[in-house]
Amino acid sequence: MSKNILKDVSRNGKERPWRERKLENLQYAEYLRILNFKKANRVKECGEVLRFVADDEGRLRLYQTWFCKSRLCPLCNWRRSMGQSNQLMQVLDEAHKQRKTGRFLFLTLTAENASGENLKQEVRKMGRAISKLFQYKKPAKN
Repeated sequence: MSKNILKDVSRNGKERPWRERKLENLQYAEYLRILNFKKANRVKECGEVLRFVADDEGRLRLYQTWFCKSRLCPLCNWRRSMGQSNQLMQVLDEAHKQRKTGRFLFLTLTAENASGENLKQEVRKMGRAISKLFQYKKPAKN
């Protein structure tokens, strides 16, 4: 097995920044080591070995690796966000196929923290507010 330094290029031709993410990961691992966290070693070894294989079109695809899966690891978060982005694109493409004339409505709801006793009431209020929103003409037709 050769130890060539390979470049991982996305479908759009943009090189993926493994090196930058790994350097951030090593800094995070050092902080964990200073604080005597047990997972410092696991985080330091995160993404150390990346094995790629060529697909039918000759592009290299990540075949095998080991990640620490730490919630704050820059390398794991970057990989997780790429996966979620890919899933979102698939969902949006399918939605567009099913409803060609539809438009997307992105909605952000915010509310103050509710106590345990009031939580059910607060969730109901939000549900009613969303229902009311969709009674308006523009959101209703989408």
